[in-house]
Amino acid sequence: MSKNDDQGRLPPPENTIPALREEESFLDPIEALTSGVGENPALGDLIAFRQSRPDLKEAARMSRQFNNEAHRVAYAVGGHPEATTVASGLGLAALLFDSLVCVWPADSLDEVDAKLALAHGRGPFGADQEADYVASLEPATARRIRVMRAAFHVGELAAPPAPPAPTLDDRNLAAWPRLRYDLRDLLPVRGGQPVLTIAPESWIAFARSGPDFGGLRDRIVRMFATTERLFDLARTNEDGKSRDLRLAAEGAQILAYLSACQAMIWPVRTKADIDDKRVIAQIINDRACRPDPLHQQAAVRHIVDEAVWVHRRLGLSDRALFTTDWIEIV
Repeated sequence: MSKNDDQGRLPPPENTIPALREEESFLDPIEALTSGVGENPALGDLIAFRQSRPDLKEAARMSRQFNNEAHRVAYAVGGHPEATTVASGLGLAALLFDSLVCVWPADSLDEVDAKLALAHGRGPFGADQEADYVASLEPATARRIRVMRAAFHVGELAAPPAPPAPTLDDRNLAAWPRLRYDLRDLLPVRGGQPVLTIAPESWIAFARSGPDFGGLRDRIVRMFATTERLFDLARTNEDGKSRDLRLAAEGAQILAYLSACQAMIWPVRTKADIDDKRVIAQIINDRACRPDPLHQQAAVRHIVDEAVWVHRRLGLSDRALFTTDWIEIV
């Protein structure tokens, strides 16, 4: 953008998510991404999964828009009689996309941009404060900020600087880029009446559905066991296959953490579901002594913090509002 370019950027689209027709339903994005791997994947399947490139920028945008729309639906005047359940379905969808952005490693600048943009939009992410300001955070709030920062951390990659400030001769200042990837410029303005043409029944059904928690628990145990063995084999292998073994181990590790997030996002239906969730939480706690990426361990804790607010919208009893004691590693 310069003084010779007066066109500026295109305005944000009025509707960036296709309308859902009555016969359509929203598909869990984690399930869509992992279903092709199967329950007993081969080495090649895990390598292909690790080398796939899910569009985290699109996931960040979808998460932010679903979260915004959940608030519009919940507080709209004269809305749907089951607006709270519709909003909960949208909130669950947003958290599923959050999990993809948090758990997937930052392999390139596209992933870095997606993580930083969603972290900036989600909050609480902290803000610059004056040097003479005395912080007065409650411990629970401080912990939530710390966990969220760790969940969206981009690792050791160095991101390029933000767009430069305009010079004295530049124009189109109202559309001057603030960030490398700015969700505020890509999405409709927050607030007001709902802007999406959706099928409320689809979101109600989505909010009332859920995965097989026992199946997720078994997958997590199996994928972590696979991860450990493949990393051990990669360290001792001498015939040139260590790179493939390491890629497959990372793929299994990502699958395990995505499945853990999936289990923590969905509300429970039975006591067996609660027991399965507690087992999964203990598994993640036990990973604190392993060299797993910190952002993946933090992602599960972050999802639990966020999901409880959606579960309260559904009117779940205190017994079903899942919370756990986490080992403080982030």
